[in-house]
Amino acid sequence: MADNAEKKSLFRPTLIVAGLTSLSRVVGLIRDILISNVLGVSYITDIFIVALRIPNIFRRITAEGAFSAAFIPMFSKKLISNKISAIKFSEDILFMSLIIMISITSVLQIFMPFFIYFIAYGFTNDPIKYDLAINFSRITAPYILLISLSSIGIAILNSLGRYFASSFGPVIFNAVLVFILILPINNISSIGYLLSFGVTFSGIIQFLLIFYFLSKSGYKLNLRKPENLNLINKFSTIARPQIITGLVIQANIVFSGIIASFVEGGISILYYAERLYQLPLALFGISIGTVLLPTLSGLDIKKDLEKFNLVIRNIIKFSLIMIIPSAVGLSIISIPLISVIYEHGMFNQVNTINVSKALIAFSLGLPAFVLIKIYLPIFYSLGDTRTPLFYSIISVFINLGIALALFKPLGIIGIAISTSISSWINLFLLIRGSKKYRINISTKKLYRDFFKIIFSVIFMSCYILVISDYIGYLHIILQLLILVFSGAFIYFLILFVLGVLNKNDIINIVKN
Repeated sequence: MADNAEKKSLFRPTLIVAGLTSLSRVVGLIRDILISNVLGVSYITDIFIVALRIPNIFRRITAEGAFSAAFIPMFSKKLISNKISAIKFSEDILFMSLIIMISITSVLQIFMPFFIYFIAYGFTNDPIKYDLAINFSRITAPYILLISLSSIGIAILNSLGRYFASSFGPVIFNAVLVFILILPINNISSIGYLLSFGVTFSGIIQFLLIFYFLSKSGYKLNLRKPENLNLINKFSTIARPQIITGLVIQANIVFSGIIASFVEGGISILYYAERLYQLPLALFGISIGTVLLPTLSGLDIKKDLEKFNLVIRNIIKFSLIMIIPSAVGLSIISIPLISVIYEHGMFNQVNTINVSKALIAFSLGLPAFVLIKIYLPIFYSLGDTRTPLFYSIISVFINLGIALALFKPLGIIGIAISTSISSWINLFLLIRGSKKYRINISTKKLYRDFFKIIFSVIFMSCYILVISDYIGYLHIILQLLILVFSGAFIYFLILFVLGVLNKNDIINIVKN
């Protein structure tokens, strides 16, 4: 009974977040189709992706990562004892965040040439690309301030179990860029400028949306000078290692971009591949991580160790069920999938092959990427921020070393392979480190289910490879639909027959 109850408690919020994330990714997919059609694998695409890199680093650290990981446990504990105290704590953090982020944004605007020199060193060989990258990045920089302040409202809403506004924000971001891309403009430089302005404009809308829902929930925040500096210092002490961890994780992306900037279109190839493998990552990794941190923060591991482990086992099993076939499926159908989505206008068949290779390399690490999103909240909910930081630093150095070693023989593909390998190493370190807190997922049932999942994926893969020979005469879109839906049906049918999924699991999913 406890097992089923825990599954239900996690199913609904996870599916809400996953559902809205799916909508965001669908709109994002439309955006990427339009980018590939309008800009292709071009220097403007490379420049715009670089201009997005700095705002995205802060978005992942604040709205999706380290800030929430530090804020939610402290806010949740204060909320249990006193709502007014929790609101005052939030207002203190809002004021300090405003001062810090205005300072950071201002510094970026002044020293942007230096930052572009660092994160896209390969652009320095072309003055036009370098100057455009500086201009685009200065336009997108205010998004850092907007999304960082919004992250406070997102963290509060997530703590309250209200995930709509925070999960709907990315839909707005993608919708604004889609609108710009369908405008009848032939000059690709002008499109690049408009896209950059669109990033900041979407940040304004997201900011207003988050604080509107926050006010409607009875948590209106006022901008005032902080009253309790000791509490801010305590928050800073907790948040600092997590923010550094977030920066270290993002350093993988930055280093990959630096290496890729030496190849014309290299950044674009990695971007298009990342967008596809990040679909299941966002659906299952980010969605689960968003729900898991508030859930674990509400438990006392000393009193609720069994329940703590039960939550983690259930969510790992659910993740493995969804992510392993996603990784294998993306690899098997990579070329037809990329062809259907991207191969239009400026995007040609050679680009399809290159992006396909990068996607397969990224897919090798997809299960690790998702499980890391599960293990990080375990440490954060227990107040341990230093251990993940240490492991992240190790993985970054491994990633950089492997990427440099593989770049000459394998080119851009070597960067994707190094990212996957370093992520698996990071995951194994996190699993090993969690044992000191008596986190135990090693049950016979979970191992049996894991091998049954692997068997089901192998069967599904064989089915897809065999049936693809018989439907080759059909239109490529129809082929993809048949392969995806029939493959998924076969996979879940085998899981049901083998007992990995039971009737109650399916009923719970349908009901929610």
